[in-house]
Amino acid sequence: MLIKIFTYFIKLADGRKKSPQIIFAQFNELLTKVPLLYIILLVNSLTLAYTHYGVAPDYLTLYIAGILSVACISRAVRWYGFRHLTFSLKQAQKQIQMTVFFSIFMGIGFTLWAFTLFTYGDIILQAHVAYFMSITVIGVLVCLIHLPVAVWAAAITVGLPFIVFFTLSGQPVFVAISFNFLMVLASLVPITLSYYRAFSNVVNAKIELEQQHEKTQRLNVQNELLANQDGLTKLANRRSFAAYLNKKLEGNQANNSFLVGLIDLDGFKPVNDIHGHAAGDRVLTEVSLRLQNLLNDEGMLARIGGDEFALVIDHNTSHADIQTLGKRITQALQIPFSMRTGLVQISGSCGFAIFPDAGDSADELMDRADFALYEAKSNARGSSIIFSQEHERLIRQKSQLELALNQSVKNNEITLHYQPIVDANTGKIIGLEALARWFNNELGQVPPSLFIPIAEKTGVVTDITLCLFEQAVVALKRWPSHLFLSFNLSVHDVINQQTLALLKGMLDTHEVATSRVQFEITETTMMTDLEQCSLTTKALQAQGFKIALDDFGSGYSSLSYIHKLAFNNLKIDRSFVENLQEDQRSQGVVKTILELCSSFNVSCTVEGVETPEQKDLLLALGCKQMQGYYFYRPAPIEQFDLV
Repeated sequence: MLIKIFTYFIKLADGRKKSPQIIFAQFNELLTKVPLLYIILLVNSLTLAYTHYGVAPDYLTLYIAGILSVACISRAVRWYGFRHLTFSLKQAQKQIQMTVFFSIFMGIGFTLWAFTLFTYGDIILQAHVAYFMSITVIGVLVCLIHLPVAVWAAAITVGLPFIVFFTLSGQPVFVAISFNFLMVLASLVPITLSYYRAFSNVVNAKIELEQQHEKTQRLNVQNELLANQDGLTKLANRRSFAAYLNKKLEGNQANNSFLVGLIDLDGFKPVNDIHGHAAGDRVLTEVSLRLQNLLNDEGMLARIGGDEFALVIDHNTSHADIQTLGKRITQALQIPFSMRTGLVQISGSCGFAIFPDAGDSADELMDRADFALYEAKSNARGSSIIFSQEHERLIRQKSQLELALNQSVKNNEITLHYQPIVDANTGKIIGLEALARWFNNELGQVPPSLFIPIAEKTGVVTDITLCLFEQAVVALKRWPSHLFLSFNLSVHDVINQQTLALLKGMLDTHEVATSRVQFEITETTMMTDLEQCSLTTKALQAQGFKIALDDFGSGYSSLSYIHKLAFNNLKIDRSFVENLQEDQRSQGVVKTILELCSSFNVSCTVEGVETPEQKDLLLALGCKQMQGYYFYRPAPIEQFDLV
């Protein structure tokens, strides 16, 4: 029972759980301090017994003093012998615990012995008892400075009884001594505990340094591995692939033909969105295995991006054989992937570039293969395309467009047409969407579908946005107050706070209310960075702008994200309207979206209305706002009667 009480006391006094390193550090310090502690006790007790010999009974000065001395010597010898042994954590903990127990038991023993001796002899011998106890406590505290619980044990079992005993002695000198000792004890105990905290911090800092060193070593190994290997699929990575391709070009003195291919997965993003990133990782791993089995260790295979793979294969066959290879790859990727959450269906597109026909450098070959891949994804997803002379012509045309587009804003070539948004019940215009139009003297009329992607890629889109918005605001100021402007923002505009601030500043300059402006942001733009776009649109709404989610239904997993988005209007993509009369499913989708908008308390606009039958059917389904050729075609603002 007594041991349990002492164990509880140790846990209470020793505070938080200690790490093994601190326990071993304490034990190593005690190896030198504990023998010194018992030597101090031995010398002090023998000196006290000597001065009281002949005055106090022999059982106190000889027998009890002898027992205490033997205990001190045995403990000192035992700890001295520990220096040559190796201790486990459990053994070290046990010895530390035993040290605390002995400090308690021997503290009580020495205290009772000293108090008994105090009753014998004159004032000088009594003063020696007081000196013995005080100097012993101080020596114990110093020797056990690395073991706070033992410090508390000595202070409680020896120090406090000393203070109480001599305070109640009635002798003014002893009362003064006890008061002085109290001051010393009150200062010394916190100092020892503070020292222990510093000691612990040093040990912990050493542990952290060692852990950091080990972590650095592990990271060095990992970095060396990651420098040449994809961590997920264990294929070569982009850096390793580039080095391989450059080395192949350098060693190809005979200009032997070979094939560079890029493979991009179609529909991979919804796998992550719907099934989770773990499922996405399993798909990528399975894709790499399928490709490796298909290529059968011929050439080089690498994962160079999130869902993009690259290959290099020696080529001495016809284009038909390359197309066959591409078809085998795309067919292998079309086989469903079995996940814990069900089957996952994706596809893959391939772009190939042949050395030396498509280029004679690594950059050229990769660019040409990437262009062919882009064409495959744009025109026929799940297919493969070989870079050709026609593609070379398109690249030059694209380059020409880029050069002309850079000067278009300065030359005021880009203007605005408007397409009204109407109340289908009355046919009245309620707002107008601003649409960019570009006419170049050399290139002629360039469609937005061609120049907008180039503008976004080159960054010119920001200049175009600012220029066109200025034109639109000037026009808006002349419109009747019940009409609003609907203006499209690109992904570059949405994530650029400076651009958004400039747009707001234009309205302030022209004294136009933000409530008259609706920013259209495509669903695809929102999906690029859902969290950031959501924060941006909420901030725009707080300024008074209205937000329209454009082309709704054309992206992936729209319904799973819509509750996270901030918008005032939802624009149903024209693809749902094209076959609305013949396709009952399209009608059901439109009706569901209209009901969804009603539950979200947002308005809904249907795009692409071209016939009276479509208009009447949409009205029957509950749609009020519409836009399309049936009502108005895009035209300069002067062609519309806005009164």
